Amino acid sequence: MNRNGVLSIESKNIFTILKQWLYTKQDIVFRELISNALDAIEKLTQLRNTDESIAWAEGKVLVRLEPESKKLIISDNGIGMDIEEVDKYINQIAFSGATEFINQHNQAGKDTIIGHFGVGFYSAFMLSDHVAIETKSYKKNSTAVRWNCMSDMSFSMCDCDRTEVGTDVILYLDENNLYLKKPDLIYESIKKYFIFSKTAIYFEAPGYDHVLVNNPYPLWRQPKESINPTDMNTFYREFFDDVCDPLFWIQFEIIDIGVRGILFFRDTKNGTEEIDGKIKVYNRGVYVGDNIREIIPKFVNLQSGIIECDYLPLVVSRSTIREDKQNDDMCELIYECLSQEVTIALNDMFQKRREAYEAHWPNLNAFVKYGVLQDKIFASVMMRKVVFKDIYGRYQTIQEYLDADNSHSNTVYYASDEIDQAHYIEIFKKCGLNALLFDHVIDQPFMRRYEVVHPNIKFIRIDSNIKSLFDGCLEENDKPKADMLAEKIRKALGDRLGTMELKVTRLEHDSISTLIINDEISRRMVDMLEIYGFINPTDFSAKEKQAKRTFLVNMNNEIVRFILESAHESVINTIVNQLFDLSLMSQQSLRPEDVEQFIIRSEAILASYIHNQ
Repeated sequence: MNRNGVLSIESKNIFTILKQWLYTKQDIVFRELISNALDAIEKLTQLRNTDESIAWAEGKVLVRLEPESKKLIISDNGIGMDIEEVDKYINQIAFSGATEFINQHNQAGKDTIIGHFGVGFYSAFMLSDHVAIETKSYKKNSTAVRWNCMSDMSFSMCDCDRTEVGTDVILYLDENNLYLKKPDLIYESIKKYFIFSKTAIYFEAPGYDHVLVNNPYPLWRQPKESINPTDMNTFYREFFDDVCDPLFWIQFEIIDIGVRGILFFRDTKNGTEEIDGKIKVYNRGVYVGDNIREIIPKFVNLQSGIIECDYLPLVVSRSTIREDKQNDDMCELIYECLSQEVTIALNDMFQKRREAYEAHWPNLNAFVKYGVLQDKIFASVMMRKVVFKDIYGRYQTIQEYLDADNSHSNTVYYASDEIDQAHYIEIFKKCGLNALLFDHVIDQPFMRRYEVVHPNIKFIRIDSNIKSLFDGCLEENDKPKADMLAEKIRKALGDRLGTMELKVTRLEHDSISTLIINDEISRRMVDMLEIYGFINPTDFSAKEKQAKRTFLVNMNNEIVRFILESAHESVINTIVNQLFDLSLMSQQSLRPEDVEQFIIRSEAILASYIHNQ
């Protein structure tokens, strides 16, 4: 039987379109042709389950490069085709309106044309102007067929002497084709798309002697109890090109929707390393892409992992998710299941292995908090499992902190910087008080979300609105002394006090001389204005205009009592300004122009001390 003709196609420039739109991703050819081969093997396997007369043979794909004959051959021992099937599936291409489609969807990506019209096989013409098929159907008494086609769409079909069931796709390459000179590029392309294919894929080429490219039984698919942790660490480092072992991993399988995979929690060196991870998505063993937003929660993308979906709704030859209501529901289901798997695993660690949870927390910190901000499912459980170090170095949840001190059951005191607020931290410690460390960049958004969810809880920074903690008060007969002290301080500071309120009181703890206390609401407003660039961080005058601050003076302190009782105006000026500068320094708000005076004054105090020895 011989037959010649021209491909049945409405648009006369299919190959021009393919090359124009797909040229930058030539390795898509291997994805398409090998995927077709794997499908053919899977179909034959399914037929064998119902028809015992079909001879059994273990499925395999062989990719063979023959530089001498300039041929690239993709062979499979799958279902094969007879002449009617070749005519139906190869010669007649449903490709109407291709040019219009491209013009309308040119933002969708250059590879979206393949598969949408069932022409994935024709990606072969990206590499070759001459493509042939030799195929024999599994059907009894079928005749093998050879199909030849040129890039001008002219084809011929004839019988051939192939005896084995299956298909060879033969690409006749130009002598300048890059793959002829660099077979390693073919090997890497196969590995990229099919590393976890369940069917064995072999590669033959100069330097590659029938090499098994893929791993049909990867470690992450094996039962949890059979996995050696050392082997899994090695797999992770090699596959994700990481120098560090993972902290731990979560294996999961959701049988109902055909999803399985593994999620590695990365060692980010306490957040100093790159925070973004890489999650590779596979559809029935074929690589689809990384970090696919339709099915992977944003916060999960901070880790690295492998997800395999049996029923992923792909539009463009296994490379893009199809958009319609039914498929949106499927994607949403996968999305929610992944969120649930991570939530269950971390909640279980918190409940049953709290010590391990806290040990991993420096690396989990941003991940968990970001998850709470981004994902409702995750937040519903894990918001209560977020831990913070307190100023004594212990990890506590917000509720644990509140339960430990009933005297301020609805107020969380926190420090945002251990160094900048070290003075206030030490004061808290001296007074037997506690505060949590909110020192990560994500802590402020997390705090605001917590306040929305729990409006009865207040967060107050350790240098804001804290005078009530020290039970400060004045007796009736203290008022004349307090007024006199206030007058001395105002006179000594002059314009330096600015808009700051001066408050004289008696604190229970006499070690505290003076404090600058911020109003929490106005302080947050200043921080926001600084973050969004409305205030320069070094513009202290602008900050003072926005801030509401109080200079708190403790009459029970020895130094303050000396100021009250002294009549030496120059000594009072020195001491008051020194205390004021020390209070400003404790908040990193001493003006640059005041630094020199602070140094001169400090040296004068030291000199006076030496002379009095």
